Amino acid sequence: MIIQDRRWVLWINFDQLLDLPNVTVVNYQKIDETIFLKLALLNETIECPNCHQTLDRINQTEYNLVRDLSILGNPVYLEVPRRQFHCQKCQKYISERLSFMRLRQHHTIRYESMIYERVKNSSIEEISREEGLG
Repeated sequence: MIIQDRRWVLWINFDQLLDLPNVTVVNYQKIDETIFLKLALLNETIECPNCHQTLDRINQTEYNLVRDLSILGNPVYLEVPRRQFHCQKCQKYISERLSFMRLRQHHTIRYESMIYERVKNSSIEEISREEGLG
């Protein structure tokens, strides 16, 4: 994808830059200074954690907005598809787990780790202000 500024044009391969497993960037949008990346998941199946059947029947997909590490000094939000599969054997609905984020969180694990590391050398208030949190 191409990022254009008044002074330069830059080609960025967001898939390589993000380095997240089993995802690809399908859309890019920059609003003010914030980058939004819409992701698609590359795997088509998951394993049922109860009966270990391979599931390929998606019941629903919802997109969550998730904070990630900044790119070129710009805050980044990922539009992450959260898929729910239906297991015919168990008759249960299974939410897909993603290795780069915890369930019901609105930030990636690596973003959380970066915040923890920065707080060690600063104050919570300072980091919160710099990151635009709460």
